[in-house]
Amino acid sequence: MRFDLGQVRSGAGDQWVAGGTLAISALAGAKLLAVPAWRGTALHDALRPLTLVTLALSVCWYVVLVFAEARWPRLRYDMRRWATVFPMGMTAVVTLSVADAAAVGWLRTPGQVLLWGAVAAWVITLVGLVRHLAA
Repeated sequence: MRFDLGQVRSGAGDQWVAGGTLAISALAGAKLLAVPAWRGTALHDALRPLTLVTLALSVCWYVVLVFAEARWPRLRYDMRRWATVFPMGMTAVVTLSVADAAAVGWLRTPGQVLLWGAVAAWVITLVGLVRHLAA
């Protein structure tokens, strides 16, 4: 309730909690949707749209993080940069998981695109860490 959206710009805050929570919640939904015994039940039918909405919110948060990084670039390494990398990776993984569990095959392509974006962010952050440690 007290999340300061200005922290997304500075990268010094809890943006990873917001993004990670959405992604992990959608991942939990995907895991539950994958339970064979639940297929065709009312619970499964209720959980599927809830999981898809949670995934959509997670993807929206991914877009917010990417926008913030592009709009307010922070060119020097900061350990808090991992707060952006974590939810990006989680969102990519959950998109691929939901694609299979919810039988929404077209989500695989966006999931792969998100995954490569997350990998790029991870590599850039890792290079920054190595350079920082070497300095």
